[in-house]
Amino acid sequence: MSDKKQHKPNSKERILQTAISLFASKGFAETGMRELAAEAEVNLSMVNYFFGSKKGLLKEILDGFLSQYLAIARENLAGKGDLQSRLKRFIAASVNYFEAERNSLIITISELPHDDPEIVEHKAAWAGQMVEIVNRELCKPHTAETGQYIPPTCLAPMLTSLMASRFLFGPLMEEVKAGSSKAVSTEDYTKMLVGILLQGITGADIKSGERNI
Repeated sequence: MSDKKQHKPNSKERILQTAISLFASKGFAETGMRELAAEAEVNLSMVNYFFGSKKGLLKEILDGFLSQYLAIARENLAGKGDLQSRLKRFIAASVNYFEAERNSLIITISELPHDDPEIVEHKAAWAGQMVEIVNRELCKPHTAETGQYIPPTCLAPMLTSLMASRFLFGPLMEEVKAGSSKAVSTEDYTKMLVGILLQGITGADIKSGERNI
């Protein structure tokens, strides 16, 4: 019994990590369950036992990634300091997290089958939580300071997409120019994002009105 208990967590984690690798490189739809089981060196029945289905496995990946992303948002956006300092902390922490969990990020961003209501609803539940945090910690304080309103349903995906772009487009940019992915350090990339976002959110451009949009 003790051997079985030790074996199951190892098998589950191996299946999960294999799925993350395959889904990120091949796509969810193109990854077969038998292929996944073979790569993870487990029986197909083990995949179903732990996750129920391939869709259940996708949900597990999404939940793992998004729960930590929300934790980063809560800790940094709701922390001490003014709007700018909190936004800087959030961007820095998010970029580092995205780099560490690049494959999960790719899956979370790219695997959004709009024709699958179950997955859409699942992701929307997480997105709704992020929208609430962004509205409370960014949009409302920004409106109070500047009189300008940015809908959180626009700002939340805008922030995520901009921070994620380096990791989503990295392989493509390498084809455009070899070495481009290493030309800018993670620290410098974070500084670039902070500068771009702060100028648009709290700087002169947004305050001066629609003529600069």
